Amino acid sequence: MKRKSVSGGSQYNCDIDGCNKAFSRSDHLARHKLNHNPETFYICKWEGCNKQFVRKDVKEKHENRHAIKAEKQKHNQAKRKSQGQSLKSTNSPLENISNTDFTDRNMDDKSDDMSPNKIRRRLTSFNLNNDNYDYNSGFMVNGVGSQMAKSPNFGGNLEVLNNNSINYLPEKTLLPTDLTQWLFKDDAFLNNNGELSPNFIFNGIDNYSSSLSMDAFAVSPKFPHPNFQTYVDDQIIQKLTLLIPSLANNIDFGAVQIERCLEIYWSIFHVQYPILHRPSFYTPEVHPLLLLSIVMIGAGLSYQTGQDETHIFTDAHGLADNIAEPLRWLICASEEFTSPAKSWIIQSLIILESYEFSCSNRRLHERAYLHHGLKIQLLRRSPLLGGDPLNRSNEDNELTEEQDLWKKWIEIESLKRAALVSFYLDTIRATIFGHEIILFAHQIKLSLPCDDMLWEMSSIDKNNLPPQTETPKFITALTKLLKKEKFEAPSLSRKILLAGLLTINYQMEQKDLQVTFLGWESVKESWKETIYLAIEEWRDAVCHGSCRATMTAFYLPFSNDGTHPLSARINDIQCKFPIYHIGQALMKINQYDCIIYAGAPSRMNVKTAERDYTAVEGRIKVWANSLAGRIAAVDCYLFLFEMLFAEDDDSMHLFYDPSRDPIFYRPNIVATSLFVIWAFNFSLYGPESFIYSDKNLEASYQDVSSPGFYRGVNELNGIDLEKENLKIEDGHLYIKRICETFKRKNNNEALSNKYKRKYASYLDGISDKHKVVGLLRLFKDRYILCNSSICREYSDLLENCIQRSLGRKRQ
Repeated sequence: MKRKSVSGGSQYNCDIDGCNKAFSRSDHLARHKLNHNPETFYICKWEGCNKQFVRKDVKEKHENRHAIKAEKQKHNQAKRKSQGQSLKSTNSPLENISNTDFTDRNMDDKSDDMSPNKIRRRLTSFNLNNDNYDYNSGFMVNGVGSQMAKSPNFGGNLEVLNNNSINYLPEKTLLPTDLTQWLFKDDAFLNNNGELSPNFIFNGIDNYSSSLSMDAFAVSPKFPHPNFQTYVDDQIIQKLTLLIPSLANNIDFGAVQIERCLEIYWSIFHVQYPILHRPSFYTPEVHPLLLLSIVMIGAGLSYQTGQDETHIFTDAHGLADNIAEPLRWLICASEEFTSPAKSWIIQSLIILESYEFSCSNRRLHERAYLHHGLKIQLLRRSPLLGGDPLNRSNEDNELTEEQDLWKKWIEIESLKRAALVSFYLDTIRATIFGHEIILFAHQIKLSLPCDDMLWEMSSIDKNNLPPQTETPKFITALTKLLKKEKFEAPSLSRKILLAGLLTINYQMEQKDLQVTFLGWESVKESWKETIYLAIEEWRDAVCHGSCRATMTAFYLPFSNDGTHPLSARINDIQCKFPIYHIGQALMKINQYDCIIYAGAPSRMNVKTAERDYTAVEGRIKVWANSLAGRIAAVDCYLFLFEMLFAEDDDSMHLFYDPSRDPIFYRPNIVATSLFVIWAFNFSLYGPESFIYSDKNLEASYQDVSSPGFYRGVNELNGIDLEKENLKIEDGHLYIKRICETFKRKNNNEALSNKYKRKYASYLDGISDKHKVVGLLRLFKDRYILCNSSICREYSDLLENCIQRSLGRKRQ
């Protein structure tokens, strides 16, 4: 029966007794009626399965799953057979070690001798042939011994010597194919050429999403009016205040302020981390805790809009803290806080973490770090990063309504984006704060996010879809970068791929302990070079050689009038991918070492002891005297040039204020770059002046956390450096002088990252590199104004570096 729907369109109702389903299209109704009066039954022909279907396409899809399962079982059997043969092989000494009977693993454990048999038993205790092998806890001896050692590119020779040690005798460097086969364990999903194996079964839900999208794109969805993405009424406010009663007394928690917070979210946070589907976002139906998360981050970013928000907010940061304090516990207390997690749970935690890490006080910052693993565990227990990839209740059931198709696709794509953004943020925080990596590249078996344009489309025309509706697998794209193959990627995918390369670096650093144990030192050096060059390829191929372009870094679907708050101007020319620079700079030195050397009194709440500083000082000196140290300094010089000067006109000074920077983590990276430059130069050349020690103010100083430090700062700030005939070079002029020297010595070629090794060779010939006080002063006072207490602490560390450079001895 045909009726008019509430929305004004036609509605087709099923007239079978007891069935109340309604459809917007007649063909959907006809297809549905087959369930009541099937004309033909289709029987699965797979041996041992007699399941019946009323639709042929559903039956074929069911049989295809049988085929995939059988192929996977066949592949696993072949792999087990291959592994069994390798245990019996005597082709290499390393494989002889793996040939030890596992049942004898604990023999002679009480003996203190280091006999060859005991060494073999300890090595085999890695349980190499277990399919559930934990990459994070052990070294892939089987992967290296039986695959890399046999590779024609590996060129190595493994020998078990009489002194019970294993040595690697290098002939060639480690090539990208070796690295990917070793790291990604090619018997699982890479073939011998480093390409994706056709037998590898990727995440089922990801494939389902790809299939579902083709059906969804055939129809135009009915998304709500854009005004509902920021719509607020009294009913919504009441729901939110019931969750956090103290908001009822907050003068900034009114309809006007909430609406402005939502606008700020879409214009700043969403553009950087597009985890929500903006066209379908409808505030009356959004979970209240997700809505609170959005309001919180919008209020926290109100200082970064480039506009005067004081006529709207009295204390926007106070509002954000008012929400952030109880929000984590409210999310965890929700009945829906279980696995597999709903998308709103993961999305809310991502937004909350971003505020805690970047916009709040140290206590909330530390709380975010302590609970960071919780979100990852929820993802691991979902069909995306683990769980059951075939747990899809609607796959064999018809999605009859057009909107059902879109809701399902949006839910899956939102979860995938949340998982990939979580991976990205995990890597960024490890790089900037020195945190431990939780997610590694080999654990991401998803495809990259869908095209940015498609994600932002408010109406879909199947005849005018974006060119890239199907996206490559993350691992496929990452392997291409390691092999220096060029390809295009949208803005969010660019970030995800860079994070993938950085996590490989961190993962290999973890394996360095085992590499060193096995004596394969040259492997360590060669893989670092491989990853370093792959990141350079990422910049050249994926980012078209520029870190500055706003439209390369972000997809801006709205506000294209040149006033977007993310960068104040669309044609803003400051670096948009700062993690590229600092990731390369910290390739061979720890962030931890730089901040301890700069004067940080503690790390992870553990006070720095004198022996810790002495060890750090030794590592810094070795690093500063190496090629790696010079290249790291060059990376930071080039990054600061991108922040302080126009690309083609180094006479045009750019202003940078970290307290107003809308790009997440860029203030942290600017500060870290300053510490790298200071540590490099101070360790090599010492202070640029001894005026502070001449003033005999040493007694006023302790470390930067003591009250005596600030009294000393005030005394020293009272010194008129001009009267003391101390010339402090302006920070802009310092960076310009260094970078102009790079250009001049390189035949006046324009500054480019492809010349970094040349620039590094020029450093020794540049005078007065250690005169950085003016550069540090250029930034120090601006960090004091940041909302983030971590960024405010950078101001103290910069002050400490200034005083050390002016002669104050370390106390």
